[in-house]
Amino acid sequence: MQDKKEHIVEQDSFRQLAASLFEDQDFPRIPQQARSREKRRELLKAAVPLFIEKGYIGTTADEIAQAAGVSVGTFYSYFRNKRQVLIAIFLEQLEEIFSHIRLIDMDFSLDDYRATIRTAVSAALLQANMRLRQVWHELVTQDQSLEPYQRLIREYILQELEKKIQVAVERGRTWPDLDIEATALVLLSLFDTMSIVVPSEVGTERLIDAITDMIYRTLFPPKELAR
Repeated sequence: MQDKKEHIVEQDSFRQLAASLFEDQDFPRIPQQARSREKRRELLKAAVPLFIEKGYIGTTADEIAQAAGVSVGTFYSYFRNKRQVLIAIFLEQLEEIFSHIRLIDMDFSLDDYRATIRTAVSAALLQANMRLRQVWHELVTQDQSLEPYQRLIREYILQELEKKIQVAVERGRTWPDLDIEATALVLLSLFDTMSIVVPSEVGTERLIDAITDMIYRTLFPPKELAR
């Protein structure tokens, strides 16, 4: 029951962060009706391949509306500009990352740990996700107002990683002298740099396995792996 409560707190913390970003960036209210929410969802879905192909600068609100099969007027009832669309997509990606972190249970078997790590690495190396992160950084470098949120998001992810690693250390699952703060930072930095990795050079599956094993062996000593 306690773990479930902690997960609810984590979700609420992220939702508060997202709500703050929506409010400060003057987003239109997210609709409550299912049909309207689906229309908004279709706009986000239609925007993804456009941002991937054309980047942030090359994509227009008109193109997003056309790809979603709606009028430009309908687009502007859900988003004030393409910038808000990219922010909403980025927050959805973050929610996916947080869902992987929340799935980590320190009572897992080591096989479960490895499977969870591999799932997170696979998601990070998905070509679409890598390209979207590049597009997001393209926007952030142009828009200084987003930098504080970028820092807050990184701090939030670091805190969640540190909490999970701390529990593993306390339960004797990891290296006893593991530097929790530094390890969390290294893991986050590793995922950040995946956007510039070219999987085709060695093959995606080999790369996923190599990164998974590297993280796995960084966290767990031989005595744990031998169990």
